[in-house]
Amino acid sequence: MHLERYTGVDKDALVFTGPKGAPLRRAGFRRCWWLPATDAARLQGSRFHDLRHSFVSIWRDAGADILDISRRAGHSSVAFTLDRYGHLYQDRSDGLAERLDELLTARGRR
Repeated sequence: MHLERYTGVDKDALVFTGPKGAPLRRAGFRRCWWLPATDAARLQGSRFHDLRHSFVSIWRDAGADILDISRRAGHSSVAFTLDRYGHLYQDRSDGLAERLDELLTARGRR
């Protein structure tokens, strides 16, 4: 809806703009846009950079593999991504033994 209402048809159109359609300026972004938005969403104290961490979590939950996440996030290596976001993968071992057992049992039936 936002895209249909506020952006142009050009594939390079800006998603968010200032009141006159110009790009948002870094100088006033925090004061004019970020703080009012986080206040309205009751997310006081959130930093703009927190969006990056949120998207890494969303990519992970959507099933993206660690190499793809690392590349999309612009990290220098998968090791960096795992050092920074390894806590997101702690629950991956939950049920691992059961999944392996199912895999091996299914292959044994072939």
